[in-house]
Amino acid sequence: MSPSADGGTVERLAHVALAVREADPVATLLERSLGATRGAEELVDGGRLRLLFLHLGPVTLELLEPKSADHTVARFLEAKGPGIHHLSLEVSDIEAALARCRAAGVRPIDAVPRPGAHGAQVAFLDPKSLFGVLIELCQTPARSA
Repeated sequence: MSPSADGGTVERLAHVALAVREADPVATLLERSLGATRGAEELVDGGRLRLLFLHLGPVTLELLEPKSADHTVARFLEAKGPGIHHLSLEVSDIEAALARCRAAGVRPIDAVPRPGAHGAQVAFLDPKSLFGVLIELCQTPARSA
């Protein structure tokens, strides 16, 4: 099966996620220093994680601010401190992309896609399978023409 025929190909870098203790000071610094503009803000995981999107030209940053001490991002911050948490790759078909990853020996963290920001479906891949990098596969809802 060719990569273009399976529907699970990567279309673009969706965003780079940064784990932070407080999103607003980081956003303000990036606005003032690099000209970032604030985008959407959302609470996910039952209100346990705040997401704040920033746009810098063609690059989107997602600031991850845990609102609960037991959230995985809070544990990440405790262990590693603030910094890059994951890379999000937009795919055309998340189920096909997960199947392709499994077939190549990459272990998913999420066996099935789950709800993400902006109505997207997401699934994370085990960083032990990908040279220590946490990758999020992201399929956004179909855009109307």
